[in-house]
Amino acid sequence: MAEDGVEDVLLQLGESGTRVLDAVRTPAHEPLWRRDARLYRAFGKELIGEGHYTHAFELVREGLAHHEGDPELLFCRALALARGRNLAKAEEYVGELLQLPGLDDHTKVESLSLAGRVQKDRYERAKSEGERLATARASASLYEQAAGLSKGDFPAVNAATMWLLAGDPARARYLANRVVEGRAASGEASPEHEHWRQASLAEAYAILGHWSEAEAHYRLAAEAARARLGDRASMRRNLRLLQSATSVPRDVLDLFDLGPVVAFVGHMIDRPDREVPRFPPEAELEDRVGQAIERELDDLRPAVGYCSAACGADILFAERMLRRGAELHVVLPFDREDFYATSVDFRQSRMAPWRARCDAVLRRATDVHYATRESFLGDLLLFELGNEFIQGLALLRAEELGVEACAVAVLDPSSSALAGGTAQFVEAWRARGAGARVLDLSALRGGEEAEATPAPHPAPSAAGRREVKAMLFGDVKNFSKLKEEQAPSFFVTFLEQVAGVIEASKAPPVFRNTWGDGLFLVFDRVRDCADFALRLLERIAAVDFTKVGLPADTTVRIGVHAGPVYRHRDPVIGRDNFFGSHVNRAARIEPVTTPGCAYASEQFAALLANEADGGFRLEYVGVEDLAKGYDRCALYRVARR
Repeated sequence: MAEDGVEDVLLQLGESGTRVLDAVRTPAHEPLWRRDARLYRAFGKELIGEGHYTHAFELVREGLAHHEGDPELLFCRALALARGRNLAKAEEYVGELLQLPGLDDHTKVESLSLAGRVQKDRYERAKSEGERLATARASASLYEQAAGLSKGDFPAVNAATMWLLAGDPARARYLANRVVEGRAASGEASPEHEHWRQASLAEAYAILGHWSEAEAHYRLAAEAARARLGDRASMRRNLRLLQSATSVPRDVLDLFDLGPVVAFVGHMIDRPDREVPRFPPEAELEDRVGQAIERELDDLRPAVGYCSAACGADILFAERMLRRGAELHVVLPFDREDFYATSVDFRQSRMAPWRARCDAVLRRATDVHYATRESFLGDLLLFELGNEFIQGLALLRAEELGVEACAVAVLDPSSSALAGGTAQFVEAWRARGAGARVLDLSALRGGEEAEATPAPHPAPSAAGRREVKAMLFGDVKNFSKLKEEQAPSFFVTFLEQVAGVIEASKAPPVFRNTWGDGLFLVFDRVRDCADFALRLLERIAAVDFTKVGLPADTTVRIGVHAGPVYRHRDPVIGRDNFFGSHVNRAARIEPVTTPGCAYASEQFAALLANEADGGFRLEYVGVEDLAKGYDRCALYRVARR
C-alpha cells in the first residue's frame, strides 16, 4: 500500500505542466516521505531543475534526517548549494560523498561531475590568468574521470569545454568528437534527462565549430527545459563560458534568454475613504493599470518577480506573474495583520475583495518574506525597509541565476518621495545607476490630477521611533577551555585586536560593548558592518592563541543582522544603547555560526546587496534553528569577492 502511495505521488510530480512547488504534500503523505527516500530524491531534483535551490536544500536536508547517509540525497544537497553559488560548502559536501565506501558508479559519476562543476565556477571567479588555467585544468580532469566511468555525454562534453578553456583545443575536439560519434550508441534519454542530452550534443558540435547542428540541438534543449529555470540557467552559463573561447551566434544565446528578475513597486489605486465618485472608476483604472503592467511583462519576459502585496498595482503585478507561471516572491514589511490594516483592506468591508486577492497571491507565491515580523506601530520606516528588502532580494536572485535585475514601477509623477513610497523606491534604484521602467499613473487615469494621499497611519511617539541598524555579535571558539590564570593575557590579546580593527575603520561602530569573550557592535550601514566582520576574522586568524594557552584552531564566530531597533539612553552605562527584538535576533545568529565565519540573516544579506556595489559575496547556508529556540532564519555566509 505504501508502495502504491509513493508511486501515486511520483506520478503526480511527473504530470505535464506540474510545478513541483504546487505538487501536493498532504499530512496523509508524511509517513510515505519518512519511509521512502525516493520522494525526497525526486522532489529535490525537480526543485533544483526549476531553480528553487534554497527549497531543494532544505527539503533534502530534511530527507537526510529520515534517511541518513542516502547517497542521492547527499548529492542533491551538494548540487543545491553549488547551483546557489555556495562553492566552499558544495565542495566540502561532494568531497565527503566521494569518500563514501561502496559508492555506485552512477552516483560516483554525478559526484565527480559536480566536483568538476565547482572548479568550473571557480574558473569564473578567478582573478588571474594563472588561477583560471589551474581551475580549468582541475575541472577538466574531474569531468574526464567521470566520463571514464560513464556512457553518457554530459561529463565528456563538459571535460571538452574545460580543456578548451584550459588551452588544449586538441583534447577538447577529441572529446567532442567522441560525444558526437557516440550519439547513436547512447540511445534515447529518459524524458527528464532529454534536455541535458540535447544540450550535450549541441555543446559538442559547438566546440567542433559546427554551428548549424549545434543550434538545432540547442533549440531542442531549450524547448525540453522550458519549465526548468534552474537547468536553463546552467545551460546559459555554459554557453557564456564557451563564448570566451569561441564565437557563439547571437541567435543561440537568445534561446536561453531567461529574462530579468523584476523588483516591482506601485501605488495603491483604491482606498476605503473615498466618498465621492471619480473618473475613471476603480474597476476601469484597475483594468488600465493591469494592461500597462501586462505590456511591460510581455516586453521583459521576466524569470522572477519581487513585490509587496498592497491593494492595487502590487496585487495586479503579482497576479499576472502567477498567470505566466513565473517565480514570484512577496515581501511584507511587517506583521501580516497590520499589513492588511494599513495596505490591503483597511479593516473595511468594501475592501474585502482586495484581501481575498491578497490571500490568494500569498498562498501561491514561491515564497513570502518579511522585512520584520514585528508590529507596524505607525512607523513609516518599516515601509522603507520593505522596499529596500525587495530590491536586495531581487539583486541576490539575479546574481544567483546570472541575469539582470530591473525595476518596474507604477508611479504618479506628482507624488512626493515619502518614506517607503513608490517615488523613493525608484529614486533608490536609480541611485545605483540602474534603470527603472516607470508607468505613469496619472496618464493611466486619463490626466486626472492625483488626489492628496491621506496619512492613514498614526506617527509613532518619540519614544517608540525605531532606526534600522546593522548589528554584530561575536565570541571566541574555545573560550570555555581557558584556565583562570590565562584569562588576563587572553583578554589583553583579544580586546587589543578588536580595538585595532575599530581604530582602522573608516566608519567605526556607533555603539560597542564587550563581556567576557562576547562582542556587540552596532553600525549605521550594513556595508561597514560586513567590512568590519571580515577584517576582524582576518586579524584574529593571524593571532597565535597558543601563547595564551588556547588551542591553535581558536578563532571567532560572528553573526550579523539588520533591522529596526530602539535607541535609548542606558542609565547603567551612561550612554545610548540599542534594544528590541532585532538585537535579540542578531544575538541568536552568532551561536549557530561556523567558527571562522560571518553569518548574516536574509535581511542583512539583502540590504548588503543594495549597498555593497559588488564588493561582497553572499553564499546561502540554509534555514537554521537559532540559539535557544528563538526562531528559524535563512542565513548567508559573508565573504569578499
